[in-house]
Amino acid sequence: ARGRKQANFKGLFTKELKNLMYGFGDDRNPANDTVNVMEEILVEFITDVCQTAGGPQRRTRLSIEDLRRALSKPADAKKLARVEELLFMQEDIKRARA
Repeated sequence: ARGRKQANFKGLFTKELKNLMYGFGDDRNPANDTVNVMEEILVEFITDVCQTAGGPQRRTRLSIEDLRRALSKPADAKKLARVEELLFMQEDIKRARA
């Protein structure tokens, strides 16, 4: 995480990662070492995207536009499309509840 102190997120995504790994063909109860490595990769990815989105000004809160900009590279097109899909679904759910 490039010289910045990392907060301890160990175990934060364990349950969800185990379910995702099972959904993608892993064992129902994957090895803890494997889940821990996947979690490290996930936290590093989220940290990198947030640092890119925050830019040099390092505001305390990121906006949706900051995340869109961070994922605007052609290599991240699928990720950006998924973000847009989730944002649309969120608005759709809000409209349905109103």
